[in-house]
Amino acid sequence: MSDEDTLEGRKEKLKRLLLDKNYLQYTILIILMAWGYIIRIKPLPNLIDVTTGKYIPSDPDAMLFLRYAKEVLTQGSLSAVDTMRYYPTGYPQIGEFDLLSHVIVWLYKFLHIFNSNVTLEYVHVIHPTVFFSLSLIFFFLLVRKLFDFRVGLLATAFLVVLPSYLFRTLAGVSDKESFAMFLMFGAMFYFVKAWQEEKIINGVFFGIISGVLSGMMGLVWGGVNFLFLV
Repeated sequence: MSDEDTLEGRKEKLKRLLLDKNYLQYTILIILMAWGYIIRIKPLPNLIDVTTGKYIPSDPDAMLFLRYAKEVLTQGSLSAVDTMRYYPTGYPQIGEFDLLSHVIVWLYKFLHIFNSNVTLEYVHVIHPTVFFSLSLIFFFLLVRKLFDFRVGLLATAFLVVLPSYLFRTLAGVSDKESFAMFLMFGAMFYFVKAWQEEKIINGVFFGIISGVLSGMMGLVWGGVNFLFLV
């Protein structure tokens, strides 16, 4: 075989690979995830406190989550009552912030393994963008399951730039929604997967996963009612 034939054969293999439906859809999905992440970290340079040099959230409510995350990191858990709220009795329902505060700390410890310069403040600021990007996987799989991969990619592309959703998943808007929507899309995907499953044991397994994700969403955000309404 000549060098020219070898080159042509390689071109054909590359062409088949690029046009392969599975390869193409996941490549586009990764591009959309990266695109959405890049868009959402644009505010990072403006989220540095000039007095301390540390990152601060842009959402006032997120300051509370930062304080709780610091408490989990230093003490291992949250106090039973937040004495800094509703003086003099304090705020006893602090448990509703427990899971997300721990998730932020767990993400910090994970990233800290690879980069010792990562701070809790930085992780707290970027975690909405991280969970948004991961949520696109569940969202795409859900829509693809209900329609096909073309509709899934188109819907995912719209979700990346949807203005109302963009705001709640920006870096610095470190509230409940981003992580909660990640859980919501996951719960919906596994619910549909369980519903369409022909084998009972597989349906039960996927149903349990959907139930666990739904329960976790309920521990993070009151918007879990949207899931029940759907």
